[in-house]
Amino acid sequence: MFSGVGACNKEVVKENGEMTERSPVKEGDAVKLEEAEKLFKGYYTARYTIKDPANPPTVDEIADRIKGYLSEDEYNAQVLNRFYSMPAIVAKEIKKSIEVQSVKLEEQSINEDGTVDYSYTTVFKVYDENSSKIYKKEGELTLTIIDNELKVTRDWSGGIKIDGLDGGL
Repeated sequence: MFSGVGACNKEVVKENGEMTERSPVKEGDAVKLEEAEKLFKGYYTARYTIKDPANPPTVDEIADRIKGYLSEDEYNAQVLNRFYSMPAIVAKEIKKSIEVQSVKLEEQSINEDGTVDYSYTTVFKVYDENSSKIYKKEGELTLTIIDNELKVTRDWSGGIKIDGLDGGL
């Protein structure tokens, strides 16, 4: 095993307040559903969790949190489109926190290029000290193995209407 931050194949992520390691995978390995869900939940938790709506993370902080989950092309596309900044804007506008409750992936296809397509459902809790509401978001996801790490290469979803807001997540 290599030492040092740059050469380490395991990435430590914070999930539900606990530090966990993402295990390396090899090109040609079958992507296990449990590993895919763990990666996706980590990615969506990093992207959507807004604990303090009055002081949400900055665009750069969110970009930094999600970078390790995405292929370079997907990361650059999200940065260009500010795709990941919406949760902070929504939370600040409605003055509520956002938390990922659960994710569920369903494998759709294993592609010739080694990528795997999934459909997903994510459950969010939007809350403050006075109220809480659960929202579900559905979408599609593509994962692949890049440099022995599972990465998101495509994330598409329909928006969800959030109470108290003209738009949504």
